[in-house]
Amino acid sequence: MFSKHRGKLPTTSTHRHMGDTERTGLPEFQKRPLGDTPVDTRVVSPQEGSPPPKPPRWAPNRPHSTLSVPGWTASRDSPDGLISRGDSGSKLLVVMVGLPAMGKSFITGKLARFLNYSMYACEEFHIADTRRRWWHSHATGSIAPCFFDERDPRAQSLRDEWALDTLDRALEYLLEGDGSVAVVNGTNITARRRALLMARVRSRSRVLDVMFLESICSDEAVIERNVQLKASSADYRGWKDSKLAVEDFRARLAHYRRDYEPLEDNERLQYVKMIDVGKKVIANGVRGYLASLAVYYLLNFNLATRQVWVTRNGESEDNVAGRVGGDSHLTVRGQRYARALHKFIDTQRSIQEQEQRDNREFFVWTSMLQRAIETSHDFENSEYPLKQMRMLDEINAGDFDGLTNAQIEQIAPREYKLRQCDKLRYRYPGTGGESYLDVINRVRPVITEIERLEDSVLLITHRVVARVLLGYFMSLKFDAVTQLDVPLHCVYKLDLLPYGIKWTLYEYDEVKDTFRELPTCQMNVSRMEQMGGSTRRFSMVPTAPSTPTTASTASTH
Repeated sequence: MFSKHRGKLPTTSTHRHMGDTERTGLPEFQKRPLGDTPVDTRVVSPQEGSPPPKPPRWAPNRPHSTLSVPGWTASRDSPDGLISRGDSGSKLLVVMVGLPAMGKSFITGKLARFLNYSMYACEEFHIADTRRRWWHSHATGSIAPCFFDERDPRAQSLRDEWALDTLDRALEYLLEGDGSVAVVNGTNITARRRALLMARVRSRSRVLDVMFLESICSDEAVIERNVQLKASSADYRGWKDSKLAVEDFRARLAHYRRDYEPLEDNERLQYVKMIDVGKKVIANGVRGYLASLAVYYLLNFNLATRQVWVTRNGESEDNVAGRVGGDSHLTVRGQRYARALHKFIDTQRSIQEQEQRDNREFFVWTSMLQRAIETSHDFENSEYPLKQMRMLDEINAGDFDGLTNAQIEQIAPREYKLRQCDKLRYRYPGTGGESYLDVINRVRPVITEIERLEDSVLLITHRVVARVLLGYFMSLKFDAVTQLDVPLHCVYKLDLLPYGIKWTLYEYDEVKDTFRELPTCQMNVSRMEQMGGSTRRFSMVPTAPSTPTTASTASTH
């Protein structure tokens, strides 16, 4: 029956003019061409020219885009994977809920840093900032604690107005700007307020994803510490007596406690409850890629004080030759640095243990490249659990691996110029070639694991990965990450503290065979602080003799 069609597939034009089952030998539903594209069944009028556009097949109140990963997805609207301005269905609004002094700002700050690192433009919008601006323009003196009483209708109306004004700025950022995630930070402790905010959101967009994030703290010691810190907040600027400021805040907190209504399922909201900053996390109705990514990150929170050390491998043969990439061995100078690094970290670990009166693990993670593994050679696995991670490998230079920058510029001047214009998005040509966006994505699991750990860790990696890691912890803007100076034979120390991150840079002194802490005036901090200007810029190898060869062939990953 099928002999006349054997070895051939019916074309679209043939299909349109074939008759019934008797003429073709095929039932009607099998007359479609065998392909992924449905048959075009439009009726085109000769007078119309081009056919009218087909209406969208998705429901108008549902998002038509689900997954956008910068560097790893592409579409017509977003060739680089960044969420496009018009794709509001892929964006996320986070609304904070919780009593004052429960760690909301700590959570939102870390969440915003992680999302910005992941190339999803995120901004925080604080209701308290709106309140303070209004108060300075319309009133004098400080706000009395009774103003935060829900039973005062005039005060309640003003607080709702401030919340809605803040929400409107967040919605403008998401729906009319380039934002991917907006976080509205405030107490929002009643179901009435949360319903008010949702109504405003839905009046602007039917598809925007909204997740409420409630912070609950049951540790009275943590609450008391946060209450004491409130005396130095913007609300009490100018108060000379910190004790009076704390008493005023306690009175304000008492009103909030009385009126507090935790999130409940009957509100029919997408929500997450964080109890004691990640010790327990409850998620309800979470949907959407960004909401799921945020929850995944929130699951890895902790307040433990620990250190993260970041360094590049010791000087390698390819470093001396100025070659990009490669997998060469350490030079004699690189081996000397590796031995000194072990002694230095050993000393710093002892100091940390004495200060914290706590003996914890200290991990050493390296890339899988020889020069990084050799840099960790003196660390004993029994004292420093060692692990090699491919995620920490240097950026893959594709076809240019093993070449110097001068050679790349000579044989591929167009590619060289493209990368100089946009290092962040440029991907090296050839098999395995990567961009900074690719590196950011593959390093993300390492960052999440660092956030989960309560122990200190030393990462021995390479220039681009070190830039990406430091960019995350220092909350740098995207373009600044590609310019951050990370010289050989230097170590960054990041102290992860409950209230933020403190960083220090140490430089290896070959003459004294030891490390010295660099004062800020000697560091190229302008790029890190986004202030412009420059102070001192390290060479590729800060302790190496300055030679024309080294200067001209230095790698500029």
